[in-house]
Amino acid sequence: MAFKKQKAKRPQATRKNAKATKRSLSGGRSLPWKTIGLVTFIGLPLLGVIGSYQWLKNPENLTIKSVEVIGELKLLDKAQLQPAIEKYTKTNLYLLDTKALEKELQKNPWVHSVSMTHIWPEKLIVKVHEQKPVALWGEDAMLAENGTIINARLPLHKMPAGRASLPTLFSPNDKGRNMAAGFLEIRQWMKGFPLKVVGFKEDMRGSWQVTLENGMVLKIGREHHQKRLRRFMVGYQESLKNIINTIKVVDLRYTNGFAVKWKKGLSRNRS
Repeated sequence: MAFKKQKAKRPQATRKNAKATKRSLSGGRSLPWKTIGLVTFIGLPLLGVIGSYQWLKNPENLTIKSVEVIGELKLLDKAQLQPAIEKYTKTNLYLLDTKALEKELQKNPWVHSVSMTHIWPEKLIVKVHEQKPVALWGEDAMLAENGTIINARLPLHKMPAGRASLPTLFSPNDKGRNMAAGFLEIRQWMKGFPLKVVGFKEDMRGSWQVTLENGMVLKIGREHHQKRLRRFMVGYQESLKNIINTIKVVDLRYTNGFAVKWKKGLSRNRS
């Protein structure tokens, strides 16, 4: 019996999977390109920020080159503030202790408040709000417009008239801020009146007395201060305006009206 010789089958070429090839080239796992890109996108800027922060923490980098002091300063010399400013500005704007500098400047009795502006990269603007004295407070102090006490003497080179240019407050009971508040109220109530207040006194009984710049004295009493001053100002407009310089004393301690004492003569007339 004859057998036919079968041809051996040629092995078929198999097609390699592209993914399998990629895995084999990368050690069996594909690289996380999206993750690497995200880390790079976030990480590099972050490193830059950290580096800049560390650079700014060095006080020798980007030091303050210019300090400008501004403000409506009539009695305060800018030169008086320079030592305090220089003490704190030997650094950069980032490391500047702004609160400490403000506190140091406010130790000057003429400084009411301070505000600062940073002009990057190397300039500082210091705005100073000066105390405004409105009255003398004892021998060595003054009352400021905001009601605080200025423990300083007037700089005569900037205010030649000196103490004579300010009214004087006096209280035998040394009531301090109560007197200050009373004087500031009187200034407000008499705002617009042509004669300036040059003296404010309170006696042992708490009775108020005001002296005007022409020497005229207003006896206000212990109560109804605002009401009585308003009555006087109405009377001034109606009948006293043209003869105000002939009056020595106006007594406002009446229920309805006031009494006038003239500079010449002793008669008292009820108005």
